Amino acid sequence: MIKIAFPTDEHFPFQNDQAREVALKIVQDFDPDELPAGSDGLDFYKLSSFDRDPKRMMFSMDAEIQMWQRAQLEWKSAAPRARRRYILGNHEFRWNKALWKMEAFGELTDLSLPKILGLAKLGIETEILDEIDLGEIVIRHGQVVRQHAAMSARGEVEKQRHQVSTMTGHTHRGGVYMTTTRNKVVYGLECFCLCRLDPWYGTGPYDWQNGIVLATIHNDKSLQFEPIPFSRVNDKVVAHWRDREYKA
Repeated sequence: MIKIAFPTDEHFPFQNDQAREVALKIVQDFDPDELPAGSDGLDFYKLSSFDRDPKRMMFSMDAEIQMWQRAQLEWKSAAPRARRRYILGNHEFRWNKALWKMEAFGELTDLSLPKILGLAKLGIETEILDEIDLGEIVIRHGQVVRQHAAMSARGEVEKQRHQVSTMTGHTHRGGVYMTTTRNKVVYGLECFCLCRLDPWYGTGPYDWQNGIVLATIHNDKSLQFEPIPFSRVNDKVVAHWRDREYKA
């Protein structure tokens, strides 16, 4: 049996601290075997190729990375048994693209993402991955963005030719898609986000939800998914899982 928890899209320094607090409590009780890192854990706003609001650049790059590192120690404390592998998100990919524009800097020192983030010291494996393949489930940051919940998940399953179930972030939404093939039911999960739900651009409202998805691959290879959406009650983040209430 393999137990998986997928906290995705924290987007430090634009994380939702209350949502993270609730997710950490759930992960501690779930005690997963796999707890991916990355998947837009950092926003790298200063490296964005889009127009940037100076008011949003309140933290230095170093401060942003240190915030994320402290958060990783919290995940490690919540799930000390879990294997931690790093999935590259599109926001973290901004770091690589910035280095490509300054090729000569790579000749001076190691500016690779694993080195800059200090993955080894955080107990995170240093290989940067596009996906974690667990046989029955593939965990990716995600590339497909469609308008309605679960439609992006459907697109991710289609990219896998309906051969394997997927867990993805990227859309900042929750959603479950499933389809029956000749041999099994294949699932696609959009795994919510743990960032703030009030982005600076536009006027909203935004179709985003905080939450976390848990999954279990049983010994007979059957799959169990537990999407846990978070609610806001009296200005506090609240979640319910297995007859328990979790509050920030």
